[in-house]
Amino acid sequence: MIYSTIIILTFALFCIIVLDNYENIRIRNEEIRLFQTANIVADTYKRNREDIILINTMVKSYGKQANARILILDSEKEVIVDSFNIYVGDKIDNKEIRSSLQGNTKSGTYVLEGRNVLQLSVPIISDIGNEKRIDGAVLISALLEGTFSDVRSLQNTLLQVSTLSLLIALFLTLIAANSLTKPIRSLNHAVEQLSLGHLGYRVKKQGSGEIGKLIDSFNEMSGKLRQIESNRKSFINSISHELKTPLTAIRALIDSLTIGESSIQTYKEYLEDIKQETIRMGQLVDYLLNSIKLEDISLDMTVEDLEDILEDAVKLIRPYAEKNNVSIHVRETESLIIKCDRNKIKEAILNLLDNAVKYKDPVKKQNYIRISIERNRTEARLVIEDNGLGIKRDDLSNIFNRGFRVLDSGIRENSNIEGYGIGLSIVKSIIEKHNWEIFVDSIYGAGSKFIIRVPLR
Repeated sequence: MIYSTIIILTFALFCIIVLDNYENIRIRNEEIRLFQTANIVADTYKRNREDIILINTMVKSYGKQANARILILDSEKEVIVDSFNIYVGDKIDNKEIRSSLQGNTKSGTYVLEGRNVLQLSVPIISDIGNEKRIDGAVLISALLEGTFSDVRSLQNTLLQVSTLSLLIALFLTLIAANSLTKPIRSLNHAVEQLSLGHLGYRVKKQGSGEIGKLIDSFNEMSGKLRQIESNRKSFINSISHELKTPLTAIRALIDSLTIGESSIQTYKEYLEDIKQETIRMGQLVDYLLNSIKLEDISLDMTVEDLEDILEDAVKLIRPYAEKNNVSIHVRETESLIIKCDRNKIKEAILNLLDNAVKYKDPVKKQNYIRISIERNRTEARLVIEDNGLGIKRDDLSNIFNRGFRVLDSGIRENSNIEGYGIGLSIVKSIIEKHNWEIFVDSIYGAGSKFIIRVPLR
C-alpha cells in the first residue's frame, strides 16, 4: 500500500511538472511571436504614420496573420488604429499601455469572459536628434485557446499514459511484493510453529539475498533450539536416573536396618554406605549448580597479568597432577597484561588442566602437560598440550557441548574417572564471555592441544 501511494504521488507530481513547463513554454513562445509582430507594426507605423490607409491595411494584415487584435495608440492613450475598427478614438488605459508609454515592453495573461487572453504592448519610439521620444504604443491581444487546448490534449495523453503505466507498475509491484513477502510469511509461520513447541521446524530457502540469509539463520537457530531441547531432556533424564539410584540404595539400606536386630558393626557399615550415597548426591547437586552457573556467567573485569593467573592455577593443580604421575612443564614467558575476570580465567585454566590429568593415558609410562604463552603484536595464545587419551576426530565438534564426556565416546573404558561433562562447557562460556576464542587439536591416542586466543587490540 505504501509503495503504491508513492508511485501514485510520483506520477502525479511528474504530470504536474510536465504540464506546467509545457504551458509556460507555449505561452512564452506565443509572447515571443507576438512581440516580434508588435515591433514590426511599431517600426512600420513610425516610417509611414502619415499614410493612414497603409497603416490600417498593415495592421489588419498582421492581425490576421497573428490571429490577434492589434491596436495602435498615441501618447495620450487614444486608439489611432484598430484591426477590428471598434475602439478607434477611444482611450484605453491598462498596465501594459502605461508601461509602454514609459518606454518598456509589458505582457500579461488574463481570463476575460471565461476565455484566456494574452496581452502585450511595446512602445513606439522616435529618434529626435540625440533624444528619443515615445509617440505611443502597440497593443496586441490574442486568445490562448489553442495553447490551452494543446495543454489539455497533453494532459489527457499524460493521464492515459500515466494510468496505463500506473496499472502496470502496480501489477509489477504486487508481483514483487508477493515475491518479497512470501518468504517473510513463511518465516512468520515458522516462528508461530516454534512458539507452539515445534522445535527444529525449517523454512524452505527462497532466494539468495538478505531474505535467504535470514532463512538460513532461522533454520540454524531452529536446529540449535531442537538440539538444546534434546540435550535438556537428556540432561534431565540422566540427572533423574543418577539421583534415583542413590535414593534407592539409601532406602534399601534403611529398610535392611529396620528389619530384625543388626549388630553395631552392621549399623556402622550401612551408615557408611548411606554416607557415600549422600556424598554422591551432593556431587550431583554441585553438577546442577555448575549447570546453572554455565547459563549465567557474569564477569568482574580487572587489569591482570595472565602469567600470574597461570602460575596460580598450576600451583593449585600440581599436587593433584603429581599424585596421578602427570608432570607439568611451563615454558618461561614474559608478563602479559590483559583485562579479564581473574577468577573466571583461573577457573577455565584449572578445568583444562584437570581434564588433562583426569584423561591421562594409563598405558603410557610418562604423562605430561606442557604450557606456554605465545604472543605477537595483535594477539596472545595460551597453549595447554598433553599426551593423554586424545579425542576422536568425529568427537572434536562435540567436546564443548554440555554432557559430552570423552570416555562415553569409547576411547577407553575406565570407570574410575568421574564427571558429568560440564567442565569444557564452562571453559567455553568463560572464554566467549571475554570475547576470546578457544580451539582444540587432538590426535586419538596421542594427546590434545587446547589453544586460547587472546586479542591484544
